Amino acid sequence: MRHLLRTVAVVIVAWLASAPLWAQTSAQRTSPWPKQVLEAAERTPIQEGGRVKPLSTYAGFLMLRLNGKRSLATPEGEKLSPTAWMLDALFFPQQAAQYECFMVQDIQVIEAIGLKLEGKRKRDRYSFAELEPGFSKLFSLAQQYRHIEEKQRTPLQQQLVALAMNVDEYDSLARHADFARASLPVGASESLARIFDGRQSVSISDVAANAAKLASLDVQLAGGSASPEDRQAAAAFFHALDDALSDATTLALCPPKRAAPADSAWLSPAEAVASSFRSRDSTQEHIELLAALERAARSTGDMSAFTEAFERFSAKSIAMANARGEFEKVDLEVSYYRSDLLGKSLVFFLLGFVLAAAMWLAPRVKLLYAGAGIAALVGLGCLIGAIVVRCMIRDRPPVSTLYETILFVAATGVLAALVMEWINRQRLALSAAIVLGALGLFLSGRYEELDKRDTMPQLVAVLDTNFWLATHVTAITIGYSAGLLAALLANANLIAGFFTGRATKLAPMRKTIARMTYGALCFGLIFSVVGTILGGIWANESWGRFWGWDPKENGALLICLAQLVILHARQGGYLRDFGIAMATAFQGTVIAFSWFGVNLLGVGLHSYGFTSGIHTALWSYYLAQWGLIAAAGAHYLWATREVREPARSTAPEQSLPTP
Repeated sequence: MRHLLRTVAVVIVAWLASAPLWAQTSAQRTSPWPKQVLEAAERTPIQEGGRVKPLSTYAGFLMLRLNGKRSLATPEGEKLSPTAWMLDALFFPQQAAQYECFMVQDIQVIEAIGLKLEGKRKRDRYSFAELEPGFSKLFSLAQQYRHIEEKQRTPLQQQLVALAMNVDEYDSLARHADFARASLPVGASESLARIFDGRQSVSISDVAANAAKLASLDVQLAGGSASPEDRQAAAAFFHALDDALSDATTLALCPPKRAAPADSAWLSPAEAVASSFRSRDSTQEHIELLAALERAARSTGDMSAFTEAFERFSAKSIAMANARGEFEKVDLEVSYYRSDLLGKSLVFFLLGFVLAAAMWLAPRVKLLYAGAGIAALVGLGCLIGAIVVRCMIRDRPPVSTLYETILFVAATGVLAALVMEWINRQRLALSAAIVLGALGLFLSGRYEELDKRDTMPQLVAVLDTNFWLATHVTAITIGYSAGLLAALLANANLIAGFFTGRATKLAPMRKTIARMTYGALCFGLIFSVVGTILGGIWANESWGRFWGWDPKENGALLICLAQLVILHARQGGYLRDFGIAMATAFQGTVIAFSWFGVNLLGVGLHSYGFTSGIHTALWSYYLAQWGLIAAAGAHYLWATREVREPARSTAPEQSLPTP
C-alpha cells in the first residue's frame, strides 16, 4: 500500500508540473508593451520556411492569415501590432485568448460547429475563447473535409478546414512558452537529487545544463541497477519533461552551434534540449537562451524584470546568429517593413490619379500636369526602392515569385509609360503610368491578402538555380509589362471611341494612342520572344529538354503568337487603328492567362505558382475586358452603319475602310 501511495503521489506531482500554464499565467498586461521590448522582439531572428527572418515578419504574416489584416484591437480598445499580439499570445495566453483574431467569412461556419453567438455579423472576427466550445466539432469536420481535394470542396468546407488550421496554429503558438514556465519535480529520486544538488524542482534550462548526466542516468535506470522508487521517480521526471517540451516546437528561435554546418536548421527549444541529450554536449549558449526566456516568462508580473530578461534573450540570439553570418539581413528586413515603401508608393500613385483627373478637366493648368508627373515619379521611386531592398534581402534577381512579378510588371510598365510621356508630352502616357502603378500596387496587396504567406520565401529547388532562370524570368516579365501597357492604352482608345462622332477633337488623340500602342506592342514582343527562348535554355539545363508543351510554356507561346498576329495584320493592312486596339485589348487577357491563369490548372512543371483564391479576380478581369471589346465592336458597327447609308446613295461602289 505504501508503495502504491508513493507512486500515485509522484504521478500527481508530475502532472501538476507538466501543466503549469493556468497556475502561472494569471498575470494580466495592464499597460502597453515598452518600446524597447517591441524593438527587441522585432529584431529577434527566427528561421521559418527555411529562411532566417525577423520575428516581426513571422508575426505579421501569421496575423494576416488568422485576422485578415495586420492590426488588432483588444477588448479594451488597445490597437496591437503583430509583434505586440504575438508577445501577448506567448506570455499572456489567457488574456490573448479574449482577442478577436480569427476572421470567419460566413457565420454558417460558426453554426456548423454548433455555436450560437449573439451580436455577430455574417462576416466577423472571433476570439479563441469564443470558438473553444466548438473545437471538437470543428476538428472533426475539418478532418473529414481534408480528404476532399481542395478544388472540389464547397466554400463552407474550405472555410471550416482553414479555420481549423488557423486555430491549431494559434494554439501551438500560445502553448509554445509553456516550457519556460514549467517546474519539473525531482521527487524522491536520489539519483536526480544528486544531479540537481538536492533541489525539489528544476527548470528546462537546468535539464539542458545537465543533459549528459541525465542521459547517463537514463541508461543506468534502464539497466535495473536502481531501486524501484528511484526508477519510478525518475520515470515521472522524464515524463514531465516530455510533456513540458511537447508544445515547444513551434518557433525555431535557437541558432545552431557555431561549428554546425552552414545549412543547419535552427532549433526550437524542444529540439535544442533533445539535441543536448543526443550529443551529450549542450552548448552554454543554448542554455543561456533557454534561461533568459524562462526568466522572461516568469516575470510577466514585473514588466521591468521582463524587459531586462527578454532583451537579454534577444541579444543572445542575435549574437549567435551573427556569429554564423545569418543575421546580416534581418535588420534590413525590419527596416523594409517599417518604411512601408509599397504603401507610400500606392499613396503617391493615388494622389497622381486625382491630379491627373483634374488635369484632364483643366488642361491649361500646367501646375496639375507637373504635380501628376512628380507624384508618378515619387511613386515609381518608392516602388523601385522596395524592389531593390527585396533583392538585397534575398540576394536574388528582382523576380522569383508571382508576388514579385506584380511589383516588377508595375515598375517597368510605369517606367516605360513615363518615357513615352517624356517623348511626346501628350498627358496620355502619364495617365497610363499612374493607372498602371496604382493597379499594380493594389493587385500586389490583394495577392498578399489572398496568399497570406511570406512574400520572400525560400525558393523551391527548381527556381533556386542559375543565370538562365534569372534572365528568362526578368525578360518574360518585362514582356508581360509591355503587353499589359499596350492593352491599357488600347482600352483607352476603345473607350475614347464611344465619344467620337463624325467630327471630333478626340480623333488626333486616338491616333496618338494608336502609335503608342503599336510601340508598346513591339517592345513587348521582343522581350516575350527573348524570354521564351531563355526559358527553353533554362528548361534544357534544369529538366533536360528545351520544350515540353508544359502549360506555362504554352502560355508564353500564346503571348508571342497573339502579338505576332496583331503586328502582321497591321503590316498587311488587315487591321488598322480600331482593329489593332480590339486585338491588343484581347491579348491582355492572353497575358493574364499565361501569367496567373495557367497556375490555377495546378498541373505541369510550373504548378508551384498556384495561388488559391485568385480565380474570381481573374475571371472578373476576363469578363470586364471581353465585355468592353464586345461593346466597342457593337458601337463601331452602329457608327459605321450611319456612314454606310449616305455612302450608298452617293457612291455605291465605295467600300468601307478596314477597322
